[in-house]
Amino acid sequence: MIQEKNDKGRLEKEKSTIYSHTLHYRYRWKPSMMILQALLIFFLLFVAERYFNATSQHLLYSFGYFIIIWILQGISFFLYCFVSSLPMCWHIDGFLSPWGGWRTKLPLSISNYQQIEWMFFSIGTAVSLLVTAWWSVQYGFLMLSYHITLSIPRIVTVLRIQKWKNEKKSYVIKYERQGIGLYST
Repeated sequence: MIQEKNDKGRLEKEKSTIYSHTLHYRYRWKPSMMILQALLIFFLLFVAERYFNATSQHLLYSFGYFIIIWILQGISFFLYCFVSSLPMCWHIDGFLSPWGGWRTKLPLSISNYQQIEWMFFSIGTAVSLLVTAWWSVQYGFLMLSYHITLSIPRIVTVLRIQKWKNEKKSYVIKYERQGIGLYST
């Protein structure tokens, strides 16, 4: 009897598609939050200029870190997908989303999604600290502040989905157009 239930549950999981999932939560980073992030970045530029003696040349050059952070995000996502044997893709429609357009076609478990996000946060923080040690405190502070500011939506999402991790239903994360969705089977 118990074996039949286990087999039935396993077969249902194998045959399930994204269309047989129920949406519980959809997270998209809205324009009001993007404006808040931009204000935070300008405040951090003021702090760098005031307390770290960053010149306007430092501030101008530091805008190139946005590209470096986006590339670090792609590298960390690629590494995780390569190790996990997941197909990775990039779409231009998500370029302005916090996830940078990097996504996988398959749904991920909550723990896998959290591992990807923490891996990106750790790699970005480590590179920021290396920039501080290698070049100067001004560049390191600017890169770390950009990285943390751009990681706010990702960290908020990881913390919000934590409450569904320990429930009895099996939840999956699906990358959507400019956001993510939390589904259950």
